[in-house]
Amino acid sequence: MIPVPVELALTPDNRWSAGVPEVAAAAAAAGFTAVGLSADQVETAGPEVLSEAGIRCHDVLALMVSRNEERTLDSARRLAEAAAVVGARWVLTVPMTPPSPAAGALLARCADVLAEAGARPAIEFSPLGVVTSIAAARELAAAAGPDRAGVMIDTWHFSRGDSTWEQLETIPLEEIAYLQFNDAPAPVSEDGFDETMNRRLWPGEGTFELERFATTLLDRGWTGTVSVEVLNAELARLPVAQFASAAYASTARYWR
Repeated sequence: MIPVPVELALTPDNRWSAGVPEVAAAAAAAGFTAVGLSADQVETAGPEVLSEAGIRCHDVLALMVSRNEERTLDSARRLAEAAAVVGARWVLTVPMTPPSPAAGALLARCADVLAEAGARPAIEFSPLGVVTSIAAARELAAAAGPDRAGVMIDTWHFSRGDSTWEQLETIPLEEIAYLQFNDAPAPVSEDGFDETMNRRLWPGEGTFELERFATTLLDRGWTGTVSVEVLNAELARLPVAQFASAAYASTARYWR
């Protein structure tokens, strides 16, 4: 295992046929210390599978914050229960409506629900969504109240969206929930959904400025969780152990 100053985690691809025991064992064997899980996976596997593998769950996926308050809060309650079961500190949170006072108020109510389980919303911005940058995600997180939400920074969303290096250089470190790390080749189409879901690459094999990205945070003294999320239709067919090993090896060198 390569010693690194941050925790390295693995975000599974929902196309994998492997169950949680196999994913947890493969991730731990590769060197990861955490995995992300859906509420369904938590309910199916329970915490014993993770403890047996010697690995933890860093986030539970995923809370969609929509205009439907009842549905959103019901989802928050279910995710809070899952987070409590596995001790996850974060629930990945995807805004589905443009920022507004109402959206901020609903996020604050979700944060209340998650706080009872010891978890917080990790707001995911995306150029394909309604919150498209670090700056916009910070504004939404602030609506939940101080220290009640964080910003999840995905290198695909950062590199392909309208975030700036200045935003990465100036975001207060305590506002970063965790990172999702990946690379990608030059786009071959304007279908952003296909590009992000099917064409990501191992870190170092694409066009993203990952060395600059990592150095920008490390030089500022950031220490947190970096979760590898390589969504790729072909790589998803690999045996999970092979995938996890390649994901760890391609990522660790950036975070030594």
